[in-house]
Amino acid sequence: MKLPIKKKYFDAIKNGEKELEFRDAHITFVCEETGKTLRKEIWRVDLLSRERLRHKIRNEIVHKEFDELFEDDVIVMFDLK
Repeated sequence: MKLPIKKKYFDAIKNGEKELEFRDAHITFVCEETGKTLRKEIWRVDLLSRERLRHKIRNEIVHKEFDELFEDDVIVMFDLK
């Protein structure tokens, strides 16, 4: 996940002086093919281990695609309104 951030906050995070980050509770999705955007509100966030998520969506996605989508051991799940 890449988030733009002002330099002073970036430096504070880098130096261990800032440990919390707050953002508006929405995601703007951008279609890669058309460039169209869709804004969705988030009403809950959860963290899942990579293996728990793999088990949760085991019938929806093949393992190769899963490995291409996710690289971290912990995945952020956003429940959208």
